[in-house]
Amino acid sequence: MKKLLSTLTLCSCIVGGSVGSAMAGDTSPETILQTVNANWNATFNSGDSAKLATLYTENATLSPGNGEILLGQDKIGELFKSFIDNGVHNHTIETVEAYRDNGQIVQLGKWRAEGVNDKQEAISFGGVLMTVIQQNAEGAWLTQSHVWNMGN
Repeated sequence: MKKLLSTLTLCSCIVGGSVGSAMAGDTSPETILQTVNANWNATFNSGDSAKLATLYTENATLSPGNGEILLGQDKIGELFKSFIDNGVHNHTIETVEAYRDNGQIVQLGKWRAEGVNDKQEAISFGGVLMTVIQQNAEGAWLTQSHVWNMGN
């Protein structure tokens, strides 16, 4: 049970994603985050950890609430693969606050996901997250930094 909860704690997997020029008409941080979060959730929930890693910058940092700091897409992809392999699914993100400064948006939000415990019973869990997304030269929004914790 502790191992599963530890894995689930790490899975506040939260945000990141790319948003291309389709959003050129509305550049409010809330609208951008709606699209980024929807893309991130859909990619995570599809089980594609390799694609999920590409929603982060090459030198992105991620801290899954356990004191570790992961650096880069490869390490981030490995972490999410472990969550997916352990049955974490139905991930959602709710933005609480968003701040935009030039080419970056900071998001404070809540996340939720589902999984199973060591007795194979369905459980739901969640917590708080903070992400920093930035717009690259091609106009896509990618996650530069992602931190979360777990609490119900």
